[in-house]
Amino acid sequence: MKILLIGGTGFISSRITEFLIEKGHSISLLVRGKTPINFNDSPNVNFIYGDRHDERLLKELFNREKFDVIYDMIAYEPRETEIIYKAARGKIGRFIHCSTVSVYMVSDDVDTPITEDQWQRKMMHHFPRNPFGMDYGINKRKIEEYLWSFHDEKDFPVTAIRPPYVCGPKDPAKRDYFWIQRVLDKNPILVPGSGDFSSQVVFVNDLAKAFVDLLDYPVTIGEAYNVASEEIKTLNEYISDLSALIDPVHSPKVTHIPQELFDSLPFSYSNEGDVFTFNTRRPTIFNIEKIKNDINFRSTPFEEWMRETIDWFLNMHKGNSNGYSMRNDEINFINKWQSEYSKLILRVKE
Repeated sequence: MKILLIGGTGFISSRITEFLIEKGHSISLLVRGKTPINFNDSPNVNFIYGDRHDERLLKELFNREKFDVIYDMIAYEPRETEIIYKAARGKIGRFIHCSTVSVYMVSDDVDTPITEDQWQRKMMHHFPRNPFGMDYGINKRKIEEYLWSFHDEKDFPVTAIRPPYVCGPKDPAKRDYFWIQRVLDKNPILVPGSGDFSSQVVFVNDLAKAFVDLLDYPVTIGEAYNVASEEIKTLNEYISDLSALIDPVHSPKVTHIPQELFDSLPFSYSNEGDVFTFNTRRPTIFNIEKIKNDINFRSTPFEEWMRETIDWFLNMHKGNSNGYSMRNDEINFINKWQSEYSKLILRVKE
């Protein structure tokens, strides 16, 4: 197949490109040229340098080239999708959009396990600290509204995949590394709230393979899919299982504090990116029966992909996790909290 990836060098899309190369497809990557490229040696990969917002470039591209498939991995605004639609309509075999579970998690209420038909539920009041990204989720929902209104089996066949947090080696968000580094320093670990909300992530290779496997199943045209791990964990279970892989002998001391108090602390937020990751604030279990049935999706076991992730961050990554510059403030707070808590318990017992 002749395939175009819009944004083909990112965390997810680079894995998709690798799988497509293995399958022998002819691939074009629309990139700005700002990210180092790893596919220069592949004869099946062609690079188109330009901006996805350049309407003239896109119009000329689709007048000149006929693609069996477009993967759009970096649409964050409805206007970006509209530009692609106007340029590509009637000139492609199918359009595959990278969406997100955030389309559900900006809703006031969801029923777990969350099914694909829940993406247009009543919006919650604007919550800037939505762990799934408030504005991000709103815009992704608007994009899907556009896409499903554009969907046409002949002129613009659409498929959407909605992943949760994507994990694995080379993750630019460094979500797993946040906890890996704290387990390694052997100091107490702070967990917001109870840590008991169940959720799922997805291993990047599993997600990329799902994107590629769609091509073998025409039944997926016109459908949206949750793609997440089959394993469900609370944050407490995640930290415990991660710790066991890093140091099977010593378990970290975990301190929980009320979510409201945590939100008032200066280190609860970082301009560097996500901190205290996977704190979903409510249960976020996603129903993946549809993707399992339609393309035989199966996920890699946590222990397997996490060992690979730990190894990469310890041996290949340079630098700290997000917010680690304030780690001493975390530790000092934990110690003070524990001290005051102990004093309170003594007073209660008197």
